[in-house]
Amino acid sequence: MVDWPLTFNCNNNCLSCIYDTRQTHKMGNPFMWQIKNVIDSIKDENMSLCLTGGEPTLRKEMFDILKYARQKHPNIYIFLVTNARMFSSKEFTRKLAELNLNNFMIGVALYGYNSEIHDTITKSSGSFNETKQGIKNLLKNDVRVELRIIVNKINYKYMNQLARFIVKEFKEVTRVVFINMKYTGNAFINRRKIFIKISESNPYVEKATDILLKNDVDVKLFHFPPCTIKKKYWDLAKGVTKQTVELMFVKRCKDCILKDECPMIWKSYHILYGDSEFKPILS
Repeated sequence: MVDWPLTFNCNNNCLSCIYDTRQTHKMGNPFMWQIKNVIDSIKDENMSLCLTGGEPTLRKEMFDILKYARQKHPNIYIFLVTNARMFSSKEFTRKLAELNLNNFMIGVALYGYNSEIHDTITKSSGSFNETKQGIKNLLKNDVRVELRIIVNKINYKYMNQLARFIVKEFKEVTRVVFINMKYTGNAFINRRKIFIKISESNPYVEKATDILLKNDVDVKLFHFPPCTIKKKYWDLAKGVTKQTVELMFVKRCKDCILKDECPMIWKSYHILYGDSEFKPILS
């Protein structure tokens, strides 16, 4: 996957952001020639293009960039990571839908089932209502949506409520992904507020997963080592891209029979809590 930001500006200021937003506002936007060079450099139509931020919908040329990427590569998978707030505008959503992008999906971070939880994490009043409406508008326009649940200390006890909220409000989503956090940028700065042990949060994630699966919602678990979840969830945790610069195995992992299928451990998590939770699966 080719991963590239369209802008470092954002209309949220999430506690869990992997960037230090005290610095990103100084960085501005990548130049258009840089973005086009990245798109042009893709030689394999089986590759994927992930457009991120900051918040990519704040880039005024976003629609032109999406159009350019599809014209250059008719078949590659394009993934846009967004908080969906701009899509609370029906007109903005319509502009995206009119591009008729095939093999395309949007990933939206949803932190809670109400504004109290979500807006506490985004540090942006009104963000929950705009994100909720944005998701609804995207689904009404037949845009494929992946909901991304970043698990942290503030929201982990409310995973059941969030799962039921998704079933009620967004049953048409393509899939729901629970994500164990990478503690860099804001997430590291705010670690005392948001850090949660995997062993503490996973039971809540597993129960929420059961609710979604029973309602025919596709679920994935990103960065959940198999040794930290029940066996029946192992298949849901497979297939995560290994960013080996930021991920690691601990010594005792060497004998694990699922090592080749393991998404590994965030180095930033290991720094904060160590390796006591991770044990090899031997049979």
